[in-house]
Amino acid sequence: MEVSRSNYLEIVKIIPFSERRTCFCDFARQNEIKIEKINYKNHISKKELRKAYKIYKSKPSGRNYFHEKKLIVKAFEDVEKFLRSEKND
Repeated sequence: MEVSRSNYLEIVKIIPFSERRTCFCDFARQNEIKIEKINYKNHISKKELRKAYKIYKSKPSGRNYFHEKKLIVKAFEDVEKFLRSEKND
C-alpha cells in the first residue's frame, strides 16, 4: 500500500521537542497507533493522532512513561494544542 504524504502530518511539526516526540512515539507504538516513516521522519494521520489522544485521556491519571511523567504530559499538551488549532481553521 502506498502512503499518500498529504494524508499524514509530520510529528515534528506537532511536538517540537525530541524527548517529547520520543515519548509520544513510544506511547503510540505501545497502543498500536500507526506511525509511518516518510523520508526518514515520523508521520501520523489526523485520525490516528485523535485516536492516540483519546487513548491517552482514557488512561488512569498515574501515567508515567519512561519515569518522566512531565515529558508525556507535555507531548500530549502539544497534541491538544494542535488539535484545537485544527478545529479553529
